[in-house]
Amino acid sequence: MVTGRTELEHVLTRLEMLLNDVWDQRPAGVAVSATEPLVSLGVDSLTLALLLDNVGREFHIDWTAGTRLGGAISLRSIADLVLRRDGGAAAAAEA
Repeated sequence: MVTGRTELEHVLTRLEMLLNDVWDQRPAGVAVSATEPLVSLGVDSLTLALLLDNVGREFHIDWTAGTRLGGAISLRSIADLVLRRDGGAAAAAEA
C-alpha cells in the first residue's frame, strides 16, 4: 500500500500527466509547479474543466456530489481534493 508523501507524489505525477493530455496551448518551456496557480501557468478555464473531468474519471470522483471546486487552483490543491475525497487511498488503487 502506498501512503503519505509517496501517495501525494503519485497523485501529483498523474495530475501533471492528465494536464499534459488536455493542455493544447501549453507554452514551450513552461515548467509546471505543483503549487503555482494554474491560471498563472496559462491554463484557461476550458482546459481546467477538461482536466477536472479527467481527474474525476481517473480517481472515480463525482465532482457534482458537493465538492467545492473553488479550491482547485493548483495541481497541489487538486491533489488534496483527490486525496480527501478518496480517503487517502487514491494511489493505492492506481498502484
